[in-house]
Amino acid sequence: MVRVSAGGFRWWIAAEHRDTLLGPRGLRLEEWLQSGQARIVKKGPHRVVYRVDLPGLCFYVKRNLVTDRWCRIRRLFRPSKARMEYQRARGVAQRGFPTYLPLAFGEQKIWAGPGESILITHALEDTQELHTFAVNSLAHLPAPRQARLRQRMAIELGKLVARLHDAGIKHNDLHPANILVRLTEDDQLALFLIDLTAVRLGMPLTWRQSRQNLVILNRWFVLRASRSDRYRFWKAYRLERQQGKGCAPLSSREGLDRADEVEIHTLASNLKFWKRRDKRCLRNNRYYCRVASAGVVGHAVVDLDAKLRNTLLADPDEPFRRSGVKFLKDSHTSTVIELDAVIDGQPRTMIYKRFQTSSWKDPWTRLFRPPPALRSWIQGQGFRERGLPTARPLAVLHRQRNGLLHEGYLLTEKIENAQDLHEFLANLGQRSTACKLPILRGQIAQVATVLRELHRRRLSHRDLKAANILVSRDSSSFFSPFSNMAWTTSSPSLLPIFATSVWLIDLVGVRRYRWLSRSRKIQNLARMNASFQTGTALTLTDRLRFLRTYLRWSLHGKADWKGLWKAINLATQEKINRNHKRGRPLE
Repeated sequence: MVRVSAGGFRWWIAAEHRDTLLGPRGLRLEEWLQSGQARIVKKGPHRVVYRVDLPGLCFYVKRNLVTDRWCRIRRLFRPSKARMEYQRARGVAQRGFPTYLPLAFGEQKIWAGPGESILITHALEDTQELHTFAVNSLAHLPAPRQARLRQRMAIELGKLVARLHDAGIKHNDLHPANILVRLTEDDQLALFLIDLTAVRLGMPLTWRQSRQNLVILNRWFVLRASRSDRYRFWKAYRLERQQGKGCAPLSSREGLDRADEVEIHTLASNLKFWKRRDKRCLRNNRYYCRVASAGVVGHAVVDLDAKLRNTLLADPDEPFRRSGVKFLKDSHTSTVIELDAVIDGQPRTMIYKRFQTSSWKDPWTRLFRPPPALRSWIQGQGFRERGLPTARPLAVLHRQRNGLLHEGYLLTEKIENAQDLHEFLANLGQRSTACKLPILRGQIAQVATVLRELHRRRLSHRDLKAANILVSRDSSSFFSPFSNMAWTTSSPSLLPIFATSVWLIDLVGVRRYRWLSRSRKIQNLARMNASFQTGTALTLTDRLRFLRTYLRWSLHGKADWKGLWKAINLATQEKINRNHKRGRPLE
């Protein structure tokens, strides 16, 4: 590496690439952008990453920006991010781990400490981010090859992490997007570490430090990988560490206890992570934006069609006055219609809901509690963060007068080819007995699985009636996002967008709890049970099968299903009596 000053930057650069990367005015980035040899692959408020393809040389340029006061203060006491990542990349490579090769780093010359910094690294060709490989490549291979590669990936990843911990390398941002995988012709997997800014180098990790690192990695896999694959990873990790110097031999019981410890801490970590992200949908960022017009305020996803967004902002009630509009619900509290629109040249059908202001007190209470439309928006985005199936919310609007929020409007995607549970049972009754039984049992298992995962995420849906649970009309296959760990996504995103045939809707009654009590779970299950009291489509055996699946057939120990069965029946009867006294029908 040689030291060069050019374009207001001090550069430490590999001598053989000096003339290729630097010109008379510094880094040739503008020249590459104009010629099409460079393109932006990642952009955020604090950094921009470019990929540059030159004849015989492909590399990435990571530009770390100084955008706020904290960045300006931090640069007075710490080296630049490019320098730290360069040093850590060298340290990781010296310990014998596969990572990228740094070609150069530069620091902007200013009067007080380093300013912007740039790191240039050699591209690792024929590689994919680990989560992209699993979602877009592995999931579409033939089943035998997919299973073989999935198992091999779990073992190789376990060995890599174990060797990292034995070598004293702690990657504090060890998620699948920071691990690259290369698939060779003989189906071998090579793994590479990237984004080493968060790496810490030191002595071999203790169990507590190792557990923290494993939890970060497991947060993604616990939502997608099966228990078998996660245990396969753990066995490879444990065996590799016992062969090294960082971990004493463990008995089988101690090994299982530590595996359970990682799973328990992963759930706690995910709960904190989801809680921090819940209000992200109320700010301006790369996913969401605030919108406003005269007398209307709200939020929308950034990929919502601009023409549709502006139409709703101009007059949120206009779609309800259109001729021939299809009304799904019209009551004193809310009105729901199907909204037809053209997005990207394609006709789309969406669900548009208006929340009425039924009392003069409502605008004032919204000063202390989010209105129903906003709660639905927050919980809908929160469901997607947690991997729970629901219709995607696209926008939420409120009429604002004198600083108070009045009528609310929620726009969501329509779940195509779906029916609620009442309609599902009615259609099922038209089938023969031999055909009906496997379909009913399959659907019971999937609905029970979704509700169990809802409660595991410490969420309660107090209006969990049959009309608010949708299932697919396609009876050829029934699956929830948690029963077979299948997932689909159209982009390389870390968000858990799972394939499903079960959806929960109308999320006004959803609430997050620090600890979900047994009484809350009983209320949710009793509310759903009350929806089926008038019909004969579900037998006591079907209801028991649902409960045992919900309890995972006591996989984690005694679950007292008999006590829960009695409590749900009691709460169901109380709900029926309460509705009968008030003259309200059960749905």
